[in-house]
Amino acid sequence: MAASIYRHTTTMAISEKSRKILWGRSGNRCAVCKTELVLEKDPFNKHLNIGEECHIISKQPNGPRNMLIDNFDYDSSENLLLLCCNHHKMIDEQVEEFPEDKLLAIKRDHENWVKANLDGTKNYEEVVPKSKLSELLDFVTSKHDIEMNIKSSRQVLESHEGLQIAFSEVKKIKSAVTKIVSDLNEKAPSYHIQTRDNNQHICDIRFKGHTLLVQFYQAYSNVANDSYLLFAVVHGLFDNNGYADPFYPPTFLEIIRLDFSFDDNGVFGWRNQESKTDFYTSDEITETWTAKFFKTVLK
Repeated sequence: MAASIYRHTTTMAISEKSRKILWGRSGNRCAVCKTELVLEKDPFNKHLNIGEECHIISKQPNGPRNMLIDNFDYDSSENLLLLCCNHHKMIDEQVEEFPEDKLLAIKRDHENWVKANLDGTKNYEEVVPKSKLSELLDFVTSKHDIEMNIKSSRQVLESHEGLQIAFSEVKKIKSAVTKIVSDLNEKAPSYHIQTRDNNQHICDIRFKGHTLLVQFYQAYSNVANDSYLLFAVVHGLFDNNGYADPFYPPTFLEIIRLDFSFDDNGVFGWRNQESKTDFYTSDEITETWTAKFFKTVLK
């Protein structure tokens, strides 16, 4: 790996500064196919953005190309690759074809390509401005691809295959919860934070007389549609059969139910049953509610 990747000392969400550096050095182009990512305004006067920021090394336990590196800023611009949505999906699904070293080479070559074109040097092929017809083709094609993804996801959601995808996401959540608790126990061993498998496919966290319920309820129809995820912060504990501990009568402090669904690009995840608009990936909802739980207990 290039040495510069290891210079950073913090881990946080992608900052505005890192995002600007990435987009600036990438020239608003996909690093693989060189497609322009922010297209002309559509008839509704909105710019269509098909660009996505891809992590070269993932910080998520089950993420593509995941590695645990001390004092490494996973959200640095140096660990990000700007891609169109199609190549982002391809690269993250074909990890063996796109290992870390290959992605770093793609990033380096692309940023050199952008710089060479901006500087007017002849080492790289010049970017030829697209015609209005080409921009229209890009716009219609991207809209078509998104609609096809949504149609496909809707069909999968109503099938047994969708339920298997839901269970794979549930497995990812359980693994993430277990990893979080393991890391916390390593850093704060005197707290003795516990995880316990429950009867709803995932596991609970027990800490200082409180419980974080993390449960998945499968639809009776044996498909993913109408299956949902539950997170709840509870003051109180439960026994191995799920019954309330008489010494700690449970009080629900906060709760959320999320339907297994897909977003506007056809990507599977979890949609808030109440708001209908809030959508989360498995990693996002797990990180949000474990943080909520521990901040509630330790406030």
